[in-house]
Amino acid sequence: MILILNTIENEENRQRFECCMRDYIYPEHQVKDLNLRAEIGNLDNFSHLLVSGSGLSTVDGSDWEVKFFEVIRHFVDNNKAILGICYGHQLLAKYLCGSSCVRRSSNPQFGFRYIQTSPNELFRGISGIYSMVAHFDEVSNLSDEFEVIATDDEGMIQGFQYRNSRIWGLQFHPEYDYFNGLASWERKIRNNPEWKKYYKNTVPTYSSALANKIILENFAKL
Repeated sequence: MILILNTIENEENRQRFECCMRDYIYPEHQVKDLNLRAEIGNLDNFSHLLVSGSGLSTVDGSDWEVKFFEVIRHFVDNNKAILGICYGHQLLAKYLCGSSCVRRSSNPQFGFRYIQTSPNELFRGISGIYSMVAHFDEVSNLSDEFEVIATDDEGMIQGFQYRNSRIWGLQFHPEYDYFNGLASWERKIRNNPEWKKYYKNTVPTYSSALANKIILENFAKL
């Protein structure tokens, strides 16, 4: 069974994320969503953990991190599969390597980027990735225990695997197809017009982002 640690504070955004995930992995796998205010409960029956993106910052920290780290600790200690997305990617790095490996990005990213990947079982069956990005913080200064498996043309770490184990982090958002990602950006820019300077879209066609869901399918099988 897959546990989704949903770290999104805004209720409307949380439900949108759940809908995107439901389209990709709910039909074939048993999934439980653990939101911010839910009790952790017994984690023994879960085989996989997926940590969502969030408006929270790993650089600033939050009171929620104690709870997040408690959940992550169970999965790390029991050698279970973990995938962190965006904030979840940064949170994993912070848990595993300390606060020195997350920082405020000098070049925040919004929009869509081409993601350059290294051969990895998480990317099996994918020849190229165009994905939505939306973040102000980033992962950096990783120790030798991490293998960087995805980057972009700006040199940002877009993905890692930890100790050749079943622990991965992805800075980009594989849960969004092109249209969901574009709608998310349009909501953000309405509320934060100054963010437009961070926007870039390198997707050649909307269908270029359709393969992203394979990443989640691969993760669920690992």
